[in-house]
Amino acid sequence: MIHNNHNMDSRNPTQTLRFPMLRAKRLTSTSLSTVIALSGTALFPLSAIGQAVLEEVVVTARKREESLQETPIAVSAFSGENLEELGMRDMASLRNVVPNVDLYEGNGTGGSGNIFIRGVGARNTGVNFDSGVGIYLDGVYISRPDGALLDNIDVQSIQVLRGPQGTLFGKNTTGGAILYTTNKPNEELSVHAEGRLGNYNRNDATLTVNLPLVGDTLMSRASIYQVKRDGYVKSVSNGEPGILDGEEFSDIDRRGAQAQLRWLPNEDVLVDFNYFYAKADQAARGQNCEVVDDIEGAGWQSALQDPFIFQPSTGQTILEWCQDNDDLGIDKIQSDLTPNKYEAETNTAAFNVEWDINDDLNFKSITAWRGTEAGASNDLDAVGIPNLHRTNFDPNGELQNTDAYSQEFQLAGSAFDYKLEYVVGVFAFYEETDAGTQVSPSGPFFGTLGDPNQAFYINQTLELLAENTSYSAFSQVDWNFNELWRLTVGLRYTYEERELTRKFRVPDVATLATTGDAEESPLSDTFFLFPSGPESFNPDPDFIIGPDPDNPNQPDPLADQTLKIDNDDLTPMISLQRTFEGSGFINSGTAYATIANGFQSGGITDTVDIETRRIEEYDPEEVWNYEIGFKMDAWDRRLRLNTALFYTDYKDRQLTTVRINPDTGRIAGALINAESSSITGLEIETLWLPTDNLQLTANVTFNEGEIDKYEDERITTVSAGPLPPGCTRIDVGLDVVENCEIDRSDEDLPRLPEQIYFLAAQYTWDTDFGTVVPLLSWSYRADVDNCFDRSSCLSGLYKVDQEDLSARLTWFSPDQNLRITAYGNNLTDERYITGGTPLVDVTETAGTIYNIPRTYGIEIAYDWN
Repeated sequence: MIHNNHNMDSRNPTQTLRFPMLRAKRLTSTSLSTVIALSGTALFPLSAIGQAVLEEVVVTARKREESLQETPIAVSAFSGENLEELGMRDMASLRNVVPNVDLYEGNGTGGSGNIFIRGVGARNTGVNFDSGVGIYLDGVYISRPDGALLDNIDVQSIQVLRGPQGTLFGKNTTGGAILYTTNKPNEELSVHAEGRLGNYNRNDATLTVNLPLVGDTLMSRASIYQVKRDGYVKSVSNGEPGILDGEEFSDIDRRGAQAQLRWLPNEDVLVDFNYFYAKADQAARGQNCEVVDDIEGAGWQSALQDPFIFQPSTGQTILEWCQDNDDLGIDKIQSDLTPNKYEAETNTAAFNVEWDINDDLNFKSITAWRGTEAGASNDLDAVGIPNLHRTNFDPNGELQNTDAYSQEFQLAGSAFDYKLEYVVGVFAFYEETDAGTQVSPSGPFFGTLGDPNQAFYINQTLELLAENTSYSAFSQVDWNFNELWRLTVGLRYTYEERELTRKFRVPDVATLATTGDAEESPLSDTFFLFPSGPESFNPDPDFIIGPDPDNPNQPDPLADQTLKIDNDDLTPMISLQRTFEGSGFINSGTAYATIANGFQSGGITDTVDIETRRIEEYDPEEVWNYEIGFKMDAWDRRLRLNTALFYTDYKDRQLTTVRINPDTGRIAGALINAESSSITGLEIETLWLPTDNLQLTANVTFNEGEIDKYEDERITTVSAGPLPPGCTRIDVGLDVVENCEIDRSDEDLPRLPEQIYFLAAQYTWDTDFGTVVPLLSWSYRADVDNCFDRSSCLSGLYKVDQEDLSARLTWFSPDQNLRITAYGNNLTDERYITGGTPLVDVTETAGTIYNIPRTYGIEIAYDWN
């Protein structure tokens, strides 16, 4: 059923949807959330169940409003009502229902957003790396993963666009884009309140007030919210000194607010101002530690350090410490992480102007600023002793501070009686990170080499200052050359310039002891003597530029490095589409064939080359996507079937690896290019109404990823005999390791499930005391791989199946103003790996993070109108 308030011309059913007049916007400013009712993935808003047909779905995936079933893109759409009633509380909940979306509440051990679509994203979250999935909040590009795990607060709609969106959305959308649209102020006074309670002390609350200020000319809307849950992972000291006891990990503690103004000075102009604030202040994600000791060549660091450092100082090897952690079970860990913290604060201000120049031409301006301040403490190896830590909260550390500014102008119009429709525009973006120092301590481990006053100690500070500038111009044109056929052609030109400054510091030996008598050991620059004993160690030394390895009496000339690069690219697309209207059992539908190009930013890695000790450039990622799609509503609009068959060809795919710092022997993540790779996939989304009160959803996805050429380097223990071909030896203190060229083309693409299934059923009972709606859903993902170093990929530990069974029972009051829902997620209490820090090459240990156990609770929502 198509709502009558669409005001759709029967001769051109998408006419007013594509270029709505602002008078219609006044009248329907609250109705779009009911129009974007469902997709092949989403379910009906529960209050709408009982209708005999599937409703129209309006999306803005191509920067104008049009029917989902006529959009030649693989897109899933959810209304705000949908999200609320299905219990989808934040962006992470999309993973269960949207084909080929992979996202969890954090990345590594931090809480930053890290999303993959069709196996494309970025594990690295530094300011010098970008994700291949673009996130947009009311048209504003969110460039940093901190604060990008958006909570679904007063949301009008979420649209997930799968596949490269390089023409309309530009760079960094090689995997796809997620569009968040918030509800806009309207002329009606209304209040919405919602609360959620559950196990693990779940305590969520939201309050939204819509307040007209000057009739239907000036309107306001404001929301406040909090999302809280205790951690499900706890640290256990087992009597070991320095290890936390009873402290929670993997909690949630976010809060924020949004304020909006809408001004309509006349019939043709609309002005929106939106301010959004969000704060996360929570613990790190707790890692279990699992021993992986059967990979040849792995464990170079533990092999070097166990006999000289860890065993003399702690009484155990790295593997024994890891096993102690694993023996506790996946929800109890050993950790000495202090402070145990992830923090992110974001402020976003957007100023949007729309002007209907005439009936056929619309102008839009989007001006935005987004400020992000964030920091994290990371226990990278999860062994429980201070071996591989990284933190912004040390006295010598500093939170990362990023400001991003963007400006977009769009002109959308039609000509020749709507036979020609177009969108043209320009986009400018500037981002600056002017602070953000991480401190990476290891040790001190006293008692090394039998001397109680000698300690192994490594520490460093790393500050990254970044500037990113980008300009682009784009155009996309639709030619409706008859009532059934449409040709779409698009092109975007992008130019970008990136600059990174790396500042590297090491401890000042003169400040390592409170007594001022510490000195460097003659054995190595990672060992220090403390004549006044271990109690004189100063945990907060000063940091200085280290000595030049080639001239120890001079400061290192490469302690501070700056590199600037620039890239540009053309990203074209072409799509041919044929629509169906009233053809046999098909009520409406479309078939399309699309070729689209995407462009992922190149950049500069903060790790340095082993031989030159200089920071290096990695290349842009380019992708061509070939897709055939079919969408239909059939059998009196009781069945919706949307399918997409795609082949995606990647050049210089950006993947994460591990490198070693030649100055300290420490390891760090780096981004490198896999020269050639591809993904083939089939996505099927179905929605069926067998009766007026029963709705069934079934989605199936099949993927096959191939890496054709991926050359990397692997650090290993020293092999017996002569140096193997393609290897070099590196001095890392007391001994050497080998760095060898390897071929990694036999590995899986990261976070690309081979199969995905989603099934859901809901039924509606209408009674005199209200409406009761039970909902049961099941999702299953097969063979999801979260590895990134060579040995972790060889081990197969991070390649898992993921399953979730959830249920909801909802009651609506007769006037539909009150909703009460009992919910349960992961009812079978399935546990599986969702991430972690694979360091199998380094220590033969694997940091593993598991999904949350069974959760349950109750939700209450009320609307005052």
